[in-house]
Amino acid sequence: MKLLIGLALCALTSAAPSPIDIVPDRVARRAVCTPASGASSGNDSPAITSAFTTCGNGGTIVIPEGVTYYLKDSVNFTGCANCDFQIEGTLKANGDTNIWNGKRAFLQVSKITGIKIRSLTGKGIIDGNGQNSYDRFATDKTFSRPSMMEITNSKNVEVYGFWYKNPPSVFNSVKDTTNINFHNLKLSAISKSTNLPKNTDGFAVVRTSYTVVKNVEVTNTDDCVVPKGGVEYFHAENVVCNGSHGLSIGSLGKSGLEEVKHVLFKNCTMIGSTKAAGIKTYPGGYGSSAVTNVTWDGITVTGCEYGFQVQSCYNEDATYCASNPGIVSLSQIKVKNFTGKTNGKYVPTANINCSPAGTCDIQIVNWGVTTPSGANTVYCANTPSSLGVTCTAGASG
Repeated sequence: MKLLIGLALCALTSAAPSPIDIVPDRVARRAVCTPASGASSGNDSPAITSAFTTCGNGGTIVIPEGVTYYLKDSVNFTGCANCDFQIEGTLKANGDTNIWNGKRAFLQVSKITGIKIRSLTGKGIIDGNGQNSYDRFATDKTFSRPSMMEITNSKNVEVYGFWYKNPPSVFNSVKDTTNINFHNLKLSAISKSTNLPKNTDGFAVVRTSYTVVKNVEVTNTDDCVVPKGGVEYFHAENVVCNGSHGLSIGSLGKSGLEEVKHVLFKNCTMIGSTKAAGIKTYPGGYGSSAVTNVTWDGITVTGCEYGFQVQSCYNEDATYCASNPGIVSLSQIKVKNFTGKTNGKYVPTANINCSPAGTCDIQIVNWGVTTPSGANTVYCANTPSSLGVTCTAGASG
């Protein structure tokens, strides 16, 4: 697994051209554009989009420190080829939910080869201004909210160094992409009202190969880091998740066969999550799921409801799933070196409900999670005798 992740990192660095001997005074300087910024009532999106046309081919687009750019429309990165988008100031979305209803994302990176989206000073902010969206979605489920950043059909992407703040929905939506590296980032979705920031996945990744998520902190109320169908060679390390739904695989199997393989979660801290880590698959009557060679290693559990959970009855009740067990293959799943305490909401520290119609190749090593009282019960169903912990009947979900 480590070799495979190493290949991913090599692939990321191979985007740079090979060194050649050149005459220094003939080296072409990278074009630099600083888009014009206007008043808070205006729209700076067109100026930023235009900068990619002017400087996108190997150039640099700078959002300068101390300046706020106001967005009333999506910023399209078309024209970028090996470009550098530096966010040292603030990009702030307009709070009018009607403007964004039906839009896919604030920042749209599509069919781009070679891009850095970063803050060199560490002071850059993308502010989704999401409070109005949280309040509207609480009563209007037809409201179609944008992601903060959507990356599709791209390769050789690096994102680092800034703060994502209060998106209406998902922070980072990644699809059909190869070689993407997220690192040294802060993500936070915090509501000022009783209406929670729903569907604010930190990193939602679909049909993508060679992904790295490293040295990030996420505060949200949905999945923290979530490889979904079609993901392979995924590495998440030194991630801190606050209040999330955990380091999740899936949900998988809603329609057709959905697979995830070759994933490593390493040295992560989970605080106040519904589960620290787990797998979510749909029951029969939907599609089918396959999860292969996935490892969680060195996970610290602090006040989570479960340390680990396998759900084979996702989005349905027990009566339905008894008649329609899921077609699920779980192979080479390793849960290693978990430590810490749950919040005591449930009796078990882990709830492993494998499908009776599937395979359940799970191995647990050095399970060190307890409830606040010190109990370490693990509920199981349809698990192998070689699981690695003592099982108690009663698993559900």
